[in-house]
This record gives sequence, C-alpha cells and structure tokens, in this order.
Amino acid sequence: MTPLQRASLSTRRLWMALLLAAAVILGAHTALTIAVSGQAAPEVIAIDTAFAVVLLGVAGWFLGRLRRERQRAAVESLLLDLLSTPRNIRDTATEALRLIDEHRLGEAAAVAIAGEEDGAMRPLAATGYPRGWLETAPAARVETVARETEWKRAKVPHPWVEPVAGRLGGRPWVADIPLRSGSDPIGLLLVASRRPTLLEHRGLRELLAERLGAAFDHAALYEAAYRRERDLEDQEVRRREFIASISHEIRTPLTSIQAFAELLQLDQGALDDTARDLVASLSGGVERLSALVNDLIELGRTSDVPLEPHRRDVDVAHLLREAEATVRPAMMLRGQSFVLDLPIPELHAFVDPRMLEQAVLNLLSNAARYTPAGGAITIQAYPWGEGNVRIEVSDSGPGIAPEERERIFEPYYRVKATERAVPGSGLGLAVARRLVEACGGKIWAEEAATGGARFCIEVHA
Repeated sequence: MTPLQRASLSTRRLWMALLLAAAVILGAHTALTIAVSGQAAPEVIAIDTAFAVVLLGVAGWFLGRLRRERQRAAVESLLLDLLSTPRNIRDTATEALRLIDEHRLGEAAAVAIAGEEDGAMRPLAATGYPRGWLETAPAARVETVARETEWKRAKVPHPWVEPVAGRLGGRPWVADIPLRSGSDPIGLLLVASRRPTLLEHRGLRELLAERLGAAFDHAALYEAAYRRERDLEDQEVRRREFIASISHEIRTPLTSIQAFAELLQLDQGALDDTARDLVASLSGGVERLSALVNDLIELGRTSDVPLEPHRRDVDVAHLLREAEATVRPAMMLRGQSFVLDLPIPELHAFVDPRMLEQAVLNLLSNAARYTPAGGAITIQAYPWGEGNVRIEVSDSGPGIAPEERERIFEPYYRVKATERAVPGSGLGLAVARRLVEACGGKIWAEEAATGGARFCIEVHA
C-alpha cells in the first residue's frame, strides 16, 4: 500500500470511529433519559442530535485538514527523490511517471516539456499508452498551458488522452497539471484514470505541479552544467593541440635563425664590437625562445604536472643584466628607456636560473608591449624580509585595475580595455607565475608609483 493510500485509509478509519462513537454516545444518552424519566423526551433527543451534528461538523473540518496534510506529506516524500537525485530532463520525466503509476495516482500519464527554440511541446515520456505513441503524438504550444491545475471529465478528451480514452471507459477523469518555472510555463502533466483518484484534490495537484516544476528546473541546470563541462573538456583538448601544433611550427624557423647566428659568430674578425654584441644577443634570444617553446609544450600538456626546477645559488644581479642585454635592442627600437636599479651589486637567490630568467623576460616583454613610445621601464632587485629577494618590474603604461590583478595570471586572460589595442596571447604572465612558483617563490601585480603596473617576484635567497 502506498503512502497516499495509507493516508486516505487512516482518514476513513478515523471517520468510522468518530461516527461509531457519536452513535454510541447518542444512544447511551437516550437510553439513560428513558431509564430515568420513563419516556423519551423529544427535546432532549433534538438537543443531542444537534450537538452530535455540530461535533461531527467540527470533527469533519479537522479531519479534512488532517487528511490534506497527510496527503501533502506523502506527496512530499514521494517527490523528494526527484529533487535530491541529479537527472537529465528525460530521466526526470520517466521517474515522475513511474511514481504516479506506482502510487496509483492515475492509469495513464504523459509529460511534455517545451522546446527551447520554438516553444512546441511534445510528450517526452508516457505510461499506460500504446507502444510507439510518443513518436506520433501531436505537438502543442506552451502558450496553451492552463494557468491553474484542473480536474475534469470532458466530453471531448484531450488529444493526448484520446489514445487511452477507450480503455478507460470513454470519458476518463483527467488531471491537467501545468508545469512552471517561476511564472513561466515550461510543460504539462496529464494524468487520466477511469475513476477519481487522489488528484481530485486541488491541493495535491498544486503540490505536484510545484515539485515537478522544481525537479525539471534542476534537471535543466544539470544538463546545462553537463554540457558546459563537456564543452570545457573539448576546449581544453583543442587548446593543447593548438599549443603543441604552434610550438612545433615555431621550432622550425628558430632552428634556421640559430644556424645563421652561429654562422655570424664564426666570422668574428669581420664584426665590430656592436655587431658582436647584437649577434650574441640574437643567439641568446633564440635559446631563450626555444626554452619558452618547451615551456609552452609543457603548459599545453597539462597544468597539473609540476615542473622540476634545478635550484642552485644564482647571482640575481648578473641574471638581470643578461635579461637587460636581451631586451634592450627591442626597447631601443620602440623609443623606450630602460633603468636597471641594483642597490646591491651582488645579490644571490636559491632558484633555477633558467626559470627565473625566463619569468623576468616575460615580465619585461609584457611591460614593453604596454609601455608607450618614449615611456620608461624599470627593473629593481633588493633583499626583502628574512632571507628573501624581491625583483620588481615597473612600467609607465595604462596600469591594471585592482579586480583584474589576479586574473591576468590565468592562461589566455587579457585585460579587457587593452586586449584589442595590444597584441598578445595571454600566456606570458601565466608561464611566468608557473615558473616562479616552481622555484618556490610568488608573483603578483600592483600599481606602480608612475601610475602604470608593477610586477613583483619574491624568491628565497
């Protein structure tokens, strides 16, 4: 026996007990009156009868409320699984109809949900219908959904009830239950039965409509989250393939450039000091770019695999001077000034030199892109705190809004105000953070004294 049937049976038993008690009390009082007075007093019987009617009326009102609350609680328990278990829309519809059939709320039922585009409704799931009916069921418009639940025995059956009308006696009872998301109609539940069921009670129909509407809302969110997750996985696969492909394509011209640089270095006698410095800068830049390509490949494979740094004692001042030599030619072409501020000539840190240098070069490259012609870029390094070294790269560019200073270190994220005006891939800062953190340090962005951006690296000495 279902919870709903037990609730109704309990109410009927209470009614029978109440009627029996009233009859016994009325009979006993009448018998007592006859025994005392020797005759039945009509006025006493009238008073007893009126009292019994009033008592039964009050009891009926109370039992009616009690029955509705029990049935409501039963429906709540039946639909709890629909709300607590993640399901897609079709599985939610199937499970709802299974509950309706199991608990004998109807002999045939169909659920329809409106399409996202055209608003047309076709039954999504059905129970008690002929095989294959879902494929041939006529469509309806969501605008035709009634605003309130109905319980009727129409002369002309609904088109979705007509296929089972003959089996249910020609004119079945039909519960027409609109499903809504907030105030917007999203679908319809039709339940048909040969005889009246508990759905003849309006409160139960409204509760069923409310809970099913919430269940389909949850199912729609579940499907949207599932699609989003699949889309993100597909995008991640395409991203990795793209990085691997573009990194492979970059390696080919890099090999040619490196070969030409080596050929130029072979003829040292034909070069003056400036040319030799430029050739050395070219060769070093190619090597660093090759290392960056390797980092991109690692980043493209997975961000969960940690880098393996080879830490040793590094002269930070010497490292920054080499970084300066690498980027100074490009900055000179842009008309940008460069200041290397090293208050302590020898400053040491325990890091992977290649990783730290690449991170600094990424910050310098980022500063050069956002600093206008004639602007200034400053790099400083000095001891900080207990056993730490801080490196700061400041520019005179547009700066970074506070709400974006953390997000700029995410792969592919670029500042909205400048992403079209300044070219870039959005990977440089993400790679820099990964390299610095692999060295055991930290990196962040803040506002520079010049109004531009300042990027800070802090590593262990």
